[in-house]
Amino acid sequence: MRRKSLVVLSLLLLAALMAGIGTGAIDVFSANRAAAMKVVNDAEGIIGIAGDGLYAVEVTSGRERGTLKLDFTELNENFAGKGFNPQAKSEFHDVFTITNQSAKTVYVWLEAEGWDSQHNAGLAYRINETDGVITFVDDWYGKTQPGGRNLLSSTGMNFVDGVGKNAYVELDPGESFTVNIVVNTNLANGYGSPGSKWDHTVKVKANTEAPTQTGQYNPK
Repeated sequence: MRRKSLVVLSLLLLAALMAGIGTGAIDVFSANRAAAMKVVNDAEGIIGIAGDGLYAVEVTSGRERGTLKLDFTELNENFAGKGFNPQAKSEFHDVFTITNQSAKTVYVWLEAEGWDSQHNAGLAYRINETDGVITFVDDWYGKTQPGGRNLLSSTGMNFVDGVGKNAYVELDPGESFTVNIVVNTNLANGYGSPGSKWDHTVKVKANTEAPTQTGQYNPK
C-alpha cells in the first residue's frame, strides 16, 4: 500500500513538473545580448539629410557637429554674397536631399520654429525630384498647382505636430526627395528690405504613419 502511495505521489510530482514546463513558468532568468549603436552625421543617419555643399553645409565643430545647416549669409564661405537681394525673386534648387535609409516605409514632412510674417509672404520649401509618392491638398478648383508641392509655405498651411495642409512624401526604403527653396522679397512693411532677418529652424519629421491633413486650400 505504501509502495502504491509512493508511485502515485511520484506521478503527481512529475505531472506538476511537466505542467510547469509546459506553461513556460520561470522564476529567474538572465541573458546578455549585444547592442551595437553609434551616432553619425546627418547624411549617414537612418533618415539621411544631405546638403548640396553650397547653401546646405555640414557643421564641422562644436555641439552641433555633424548636423546640416542652411546658410545664405556672409558666414557661409562658399560664396561671396551676404544674403538675399531686396525686392527680388530667387530660387535655389536641390538645396538638400532627404533619404529613407531605414528598413521601413516612412512619411516625411517639414515643420518650422520661428516662422514669422516675412516667411509667410516670401519663403517656400518645395519638393523637386523624388522617387517617392507626394500627397498634397488640391486647390479649391480640384486642380494640382505647383504650390501643392510646398512642404513649408505659411502659417496655417504648414504642418504643426503632424497636422496641417501642406504636402508630405511617402518614402520606401532607399527612396528620397530633393528640396528647392523659393524666396520672394517683393514685400511690404519692410520685410524685403536690406537688414531684414529671416532666420528660423527647419524640423524634418518622419513617421511610419502619415501626418493629418486638414482640408483644401488654394496654394496660389
